[in-house]
Amino acid sequence: MSTVMSDDAGHIRIVLGGGGAARLFGVPFLLVGVWLGYYLVLDLVDFVNGTSGAEMIPGTILLIVMTAAFFLPGWMLVASRAVVEIDRTRGVVTVVRDLRFYQHCHERRLSEFSAIEVDLLSTAPNSRSSRAFQVELAAQSRRNQVVGLFDDGDAALKHAHHLSALVGLPVMDLRFTEPPADE
Repeated sequence: MSTVMSDDAGHIRIVLGGGGAARLFGVPFLLVGVWLGYYLVLDLVDFVNGTSGAEMIPGTILLIVMTAAFFLPGWMLVASRAVVEIDRTRGVVTVVRDLRFYQHCHERRLSEFSAIEVDLLSTAPNSRSSRAFQVELAAQSRRNQVVGLFDDGDAALKHAHHLSALVGLPVMDLRFTEPPADE
């Protein structure tokens, strides 16, 4: 997993890219989506030329749905990234979901967040190599904002302490604590 942070005069930019495995996992979906898209274009050309009739409409609709079902997740896994920008002078956290051709921005106040949490994201039983850690800006509303994804817990903690020095929020190390049970 990759997280890159830069700091320029009160403006912090964190780029959260998917890991290499996630991008690699998206390639087969993308290829199947492109393959189905090729046949969709051929089908639409036949329909426009009049070589296929109304009996092809249900198949064409199914082909459109299947092309979207494979192409869109594949594209999102291969090409998407998130950019978190923290403007300390304005006190604003801006999250940009970048799909390379479309960007969605969401802005929140920095004052919504009370701490920086480092937590164990996932693990496989009896395996230390499959652990993933996340660093989040923790909010009272429990709508936390991810600001780092790491394969190494010490790197995640170091990232959290560096970010803490920049924004003035305390760090909470939750990597090896059990989550509360829902009852």
